[in-house]
Amino acid sequence: MAPPAPRDMGDSKYLDVNAVGKAFKGTSVMSGMDFRVGRGELVSLLGPSGCGKTTLLRIIAGLTTADSGEVLLDGRAITSAPAHKRNISVVFQSYALFPHLTVAENVAFGLRARGHAKTDCGPKVAEALALVRMSDFAERKVAALSGGQQQRVAVARALIVDPVLLLLDEPFSALDRKLRETMQVELKTLLRDRNMTAIFVTHDQDEAMGVSDRIAVMNAGQIEQFATPSELYARPASAFVMDFVGLSTRLNGEVIESTENRSTIRSAYGTVHAPGTFVPGTKVTIGVRPELVKTRAAENTLRVTLADAMVLGSKTQLHGRAEAGDRLLCEVPGMNSDYAPGDTVTFGWDVADSLVYETGT
Repeated sequence: MAPPAPRDMGDSKYLDVNAVGKAFKGTSVMSGMDFRVGRGELVSLLGPSGCGKTTLLRIIAGLTTADSGEVLLDGRAITSAPAHKRNISVVFQSYALFPHLTVAENVAFGLRARGHAKTDCGPKVAEALALVRMSDFAERKVAALSGGQQQRVAVARALIVDPVLLLLDEPFSALDRKLRETMQVELKTLLRDRNMTAIFVTHDQDEAMGVSDRIAVMNAGQIEQFATPSELYARPASAFVMDFVGLSTRLNGEVIESTENRSTIRSAYGTVHAPGTFVPGTKVTIGVRPELVKTRAAENTLRVTLADAMVLGSKTQLHGRAEAGDRLLCEVPGMNSDYAPGDTVTFGWDVADSLVYETGT
């Protein structure tokens, strides 16, 4: 099934990062980075620690200077502009609030820094607090707030200056799971209502999938794939993206025969088939999403010994015993107690559902 068409973002180059490079102490963090975001688009930079996502965010914000390349925002070159002249707001992982100030004083800080008189800030502060449902806390000290309330204050402070771009660095990491999910929905709705262009930095794939129009999956200072959440999940461009976005059965193998758009691959668990034509002898990785694996025979069929059966509420995950570097995974709907470790189970899936990559891609 083809994923839905992405939402029309209008200007596809509202933010244009062109051939940007950065090194620290002689070690390259990124080189030739190209990254474009449309007006009103919500984008996530997703990847493991050290992949360069925070560095890219800081270069866009003007908090870190790029060694090469250029950054344009709404057609204006900002590569050399200081951070305070970019009109870009940043919500940091720690929220960076002032504990000795009240909520209202924290929210007004950006306006005061821009030269607004204290008496002129009141109406805008009230409006910003109303947006994030914190009006009743205006005179409370920040130190007395919960994590979720502090996040709302940080967002209000970022929005009150009417930024042309909002950057959020791991904004939900300090929250527990239930509050994190609630805040993701609330923040996404708020940004949508204001037609705000925003970039999130996260290492949490569920978070990125939930808040984003598109996701840039980063690895070692490069973007491996930049696509909608549904495209990333259904058609990952590399084995790295397949592993980082969602779960999958993963088998390492060798092509033993290849005809027109179909290859036969030897794995540690038997022979399987996948789309595509490869030279016999090519080392490959085969993947398939767990909800596409059935506990019955199909075009690809393996007999698997279960290592575990994990009941996860709306689904049950069946984990097969696998060689190092491989993963055998199947999802069955509901809380299913028919399976137990040590059981022998059939895993089957259609050839068309196989993802296949040459080893190292």
